[in-house]
Amino acid sequence: MEYLEPYLKDNNLLQLPVFYFGNRGVVCKKKVTKWEDDSGEYSLKCVCDYGTPGALEQDVYTAIMRIWVKNGMKDKTIKVNYSQIAREMGLKPTSWTGKIKKSLEKLAQARYEFSECFIVADEEGNKRISTHFSLFNKVVLFNKNKNNSRRNSESVLEFPDDILKNIESKYYQFLDMAWYRALPAGLPRRMYEFLAKRKYHSIGGVFIISEVAICRWLPIKDEHTTNRRKRLKKTANALIEAGYLLSYNIDTKKKQCYFEYAKEKEEKEVITVETSPPKKETKLIPESTELERLVSLLRLKRVPKATKNTLAKHLGESGSDYVERNILYANEKAKSSYSNYLGKCLDNDYAETWSEEKEQKQDTLFDLNEELKKKHEEEEEKKKREAALDKLRIDFLDKAGDLSDLFKNMAFDSAEKEVENNPAKDFAIKPAYAEKVRSIINDTGGSFPKEVLSMDILKKVWEKKPK
Repeated sequence: MEYLEPYLKDNNLLQLPVFYFGNRGVVCKKKVTKWEDDSGEYSLKCVCDYGTPGALEQDVYTAIMRIWVKNGMKDKTIKVNYSQIAREMGLKPTSWTGKIKKSLEKLAQARYEFSECFIVADEEGNKRISTHFSLFNKVVLFNKNKNNSRRNSESVLEFPDDILKNIESKYYQFLDMAWYRALPAGLPRRMYEFLAKRKYHSIGGVFIISEVAICRWLPIKDEHTTNRRKRLKKTANALIEAGYLLSYNIDTKKKQCYFEYAKEKEEKEVITVETSPPKKETKLIPESTELERLVSLLRLKRVPKATKNTLAKHLGESGSDYVERNILYANEKAKSSYSNYLGKCLDNDYAETWSEEKEQKQDTLFDLNEELKKKHEEEEEKKKREAALDKLRIDFLDKAGDLSDLFKNMAFDSAEKEVENNPAKDFAIKPAYAEKVRSIINDTGGSFPKEVLSMDILKKVWEKKPK
């Protein structure tokens, strides 16, 4: 029997893009981020001096909701320490407590403005309201000093009244923490939550949504179509690799995305909110298969059993991404005693900064390639426009030459009157005359934009005026 490890999300927060992930996972430093639907009927605004909450804040908030569920959701205030949050996220407390504290500062400071998109439940039923609140109503953070004891290391977090009311009215959804942990941080986890919410909208196990809508709800704010579709595919592939989705496709003509949910292999037993889950964590990706993949990355012809055990230990504690980046780091940096050096890398996460720098370089290269590609596309588009204008200019000159002297004289008189008070009327009359000719041609069935009047065309039109 496989267990469902529940955490909950208020339905409003589950489907609205409360967190922002920037481009390809880059931490968002924007102090203000805005979102609205196509019609402009619903909108959301977040203001935060620390920067808009992103991928880590999403994980921290989810872990706290999970802890709240395990405690029975008895009160809107919970006491929790940074180590508890780290363990709930599947991370080593010693390496993450500082980052978790900073994330809580960001979550506490972020102020949201919801316009007609937050639903509250009361005695009269569900209704939409406009509201302002933070993800936490009140936060008292623990600050470590020499006088602190382990017993007195808790922070106090208070959920907003609107969220509490919806929880009491059961206006929420339980999600599976095991699935959440199995996915990379950021957009894949956000996509899982969104698709879990929309699963009952699927037809035959396939959920269909427009490309614009899915990007709006996650959110993916990249305006470049190719980049946006690459991010969608990469994000969906993470859910496919984890086993949550069976497939993902996009119809580029209809601009619709198709998400096919994987069928559940066996019935799951749901752990109620009053019951703690079993200590042994369920692995959705078979650990043996993932361990074999990681072992194959090692720079060793024969892998000792002790090294395999070390990999298995860190795989369970910190996840696949953590282990893989430290293997790749050891492959590149180890000079001697590879196994010992690898062990140190895994114990201390030597690869953290290296991995970030490598990813930044890849992002920089990707951005440079995209910039060059965009520049090339713009140049090609410019050439096409110029070619089209050249054809129009030839046609325009023919029509200007075919104009009767009556029309040409009308154009000349009108142009002369227009520049009468211009100190440089001898120079100004030529473009004024050409513009009057263009206007007459357009009035008699032509359709020539102002861009056809290049310097060369002005000169040739002037040469064809009446003597």
